[in-house]
Amino acid sequence: MEDKFARIEIDGWELNDGEAIHHQHSDTFWIPSFEARNNLKTGQLVKLIFQIVTENDAGMEEVNVERMWVIVKGRIDNIYRGQLDNDPYCTEEIRSGMEVWFQPKHVIDIYE
Repeated sequence: MEDKFARIEIDGWELNDGEAIHHQHSDTFWIPSFEARNNLKTGQLVKLIFQIVTENDAGMEEVNVERMWVIVKGRIDNIYRGQLDNDPYCTEEIRSGMEVWFQPKHVIDIYE
């Protein structure tokens, strides 16, 4: 299942680990409880952080960071299958409806 996760070197994007960011910046970066992130239901909206590689006007690669909403579509073991619910600002290569595989550690917000 690990091969389902996007990797920036291969796919041009990947997800940030929200738990790691929270641990590094716990005073300013809040995430939902592990229990909430580990018990998502089909149809819920979650926010994930995407790192997306694009090329600037000078032809140089740059990494853009965007927070985007994903609809939970299902779960296999500890891996969620989702569908991107909005488009990033930095590229037209990634669009709403794209499949996204993620884990509880990637979830930084849950729409209530």
